[in-house]
Amino acid sequence: MRGTERTRLLGKNLQTLRKDAGYKSARVFAEHIGINVSTYTEYEQGRTPFTLEQAWMFADAIGCTLDELCGRSVAPSKPEQITSEVISKACESLNDEGVARLIKDAEILVNSGMFDKE
Repeated sequence: MRGTERTRLLGKNLQTLRKDAGYKSARVFAEHIGINVSTYTEYEQGRTPFTLEQAWMFADAIGCTLDELCGRSVAPSKPEQITSEVISKACESLNDEGVARLIKDAEILVNSGMFDKE
């Protein structure tokens, strides 16, 4: 996707999410977040790209995630099955300090009561 297409998509998503959040007009929303109405309208119309910081501000104000604002849906990843083999392979890539830290952290977890004991 080219930059101009992405900018238009972000603007459309922003507009939809803003309306879904109950802000009926761009003017009301822009005033709510404290930015110039015409500047905000340029973002929403997809004529001007906005920064990550601005996207974060918009997402916080309308109660959505940055992924939602960007139109990105990510399937949750499945956690890797933890086996002694997986742990051994991880340990092979660690230096002595890393192995010691891993063992200490594992002992803390085991003693925390977070796991079912058989």
